[in-house]
Parts: sequence; structure tokens; C-alpha cells
Amino acid sequence: MKQRTDGARSTTHLVEWLTSLVLLLCIPAACALSQDKGQKTIAILYFENNSVVDKDKLDPLKKGLADMLITEMSKIKSLKVVERQRIQSVVEELNLGETDLVDKNTSQKMGKLLGAKVLLFGGFSNLFGDKLRIDARIVAVETGVTLKAEEETGDLDQFLPMLKSLVKKIADDLEVKMSKTEEDQLESAKEGKFSGYVTYAQALNLEDNGRKFEKMGKRSDAIAMYENARTMYQKAWDESSGYEPAKQKVEELTALVTKMKKESK
Repeated sequence: MKQRTDGARSTTHLVEWLTSLVLLLCIPAACALSQDKGQKTIAILYFENNSVVDKDKLDPLKKGLADMLITEMSKIKSLKVVERQRIQSVVEELNLGETDLVDKNTSQKMGKLLGAKVLLFGGFSNLFGDKLRIDARIVAVETGVTLKAEEETGDLDQFLPMLKSLVKKIADDLEVKMSKTEEDQLESAKEGKFSGYVTYAQALNLEDNGRKFEKMGKRSDAIAMYENARTMYQKAWDESSGYEPAKQKVEELTALVTKMKKESK
């Protein structure tokens, strides 16, 4: 009888030990996704252009897609999204090229510099038949482990609805609870010409070049670049059937250029 009791106890202890071991192994992945009960910090890096159609034409979307994801994800209060200008500053300071941005060690280094626990990056492909595919990976900064992977494929002119659908998937992966208002914002996406979003991405590059000139003290060159960017943002607003961030950029750059011209007098 005693032997049976001892055997039962041993079995119980073994089960408890195995259960504890499983829980310990699961904790890192769970922590990487949930982090804490407050805001979750995420940095969205630039995407790869894997297009088989119009590859060169769509190159600006590498930066533009990241910017648009940042805009949409910043609307979720439970998320703390690193601003694109901070990411651009790190890219310039580290003198990173396209291949560097997809390197595991470099992306982890960037994540740490940006104070993020989780990174989001991936690629997009313009396919035959006016189809676009967007792939995204959620990666833990500390370990470099891919926690989740998502994708969206659809018609080019369904770009914004696809983008918002991807944001919802990512929020679910991060175990972020959204309010009814936030969910409604992600579901209310108007169709717009795909060319408008590409134009918006082109304007981002012009704006970044303007900032470079401004940092170098070349004010007249900076003003000219900002004015070109403003024109492109206006064009993006018209082509995309009213992409709100494009309008905001027009207003911001109008105010900035006016201020810089007054200071130059």
C-alpha cells in the first residue's frame, strides 16, 4: 500500500514538474506578445519591394507602406507606435541600406535604439492582374524570433481596405483590445486609386530630403524640396479620393514653408 502511495506521489510530482517546465518555456513568447497591461510599444520598419510588375515605380512604397501602417496603428490607444521620423533618423545615423534593414541583427539593434519590444516589417508584391500582396512579420526585439506572420492580397484599388484589415490582424496578434470607435475607424475604409498612395509615398521621400537639406543649413534647397513634397501630397489627396494624411501633410508643409520664408527675409 505504501509503495502505491509513494508511486502516486512520484507521478504527481512528475506531472507538476512537467507542467511547470511547459509554462516556463511558454512565458517568453507570451511576454513578447502581451508585454504588459499598459501600452505596447511597436516599431514598424520599412518594407521590401518584391514586385514582379512595376518594381522600380513602386520602390517609394517601401517607406510609404510603413508610414501608412504607422498612421493607422497609431489610432489604437493601447499601442505606442514609434514615429516614422524617429525611424528615418536612425536609418540615416546608422547609414543603413536596403539590405541592412532586413538583416536580423540590424533590425534588432534598431528596435533597441527605438525602445520597442516588438518590430513589424515584411514585404509587398505587385502581382500580375493588378493584384497586390502584403506580407508582415511580428518579431520580438530581444530574441529576434518571429511571433506571428500575416498577409493580405487584393486588387490595387483596394489598397487602403487591405491595409486596415492587416492592422486589425496585427492588433489581434498583439492581444490589443480596441474600442468600438477604433474598430469602426478600421472598418470604414474608402476605395481610392492605388496611384494616389504611390504618389503619397513619393512625397514622403521629397519631404525627407527637405529635412536633410534643412539639417545641412541649406534653407533654400530645403524650401524648394518641401514645396515639391507639398505639391505631391496635394496630388495624392486628389488621386486617392481623399486620403486624410495627405491633406494633413499639405497643411503642415504649407505652414512650415511660410515660416521658413519669413525667417529667411
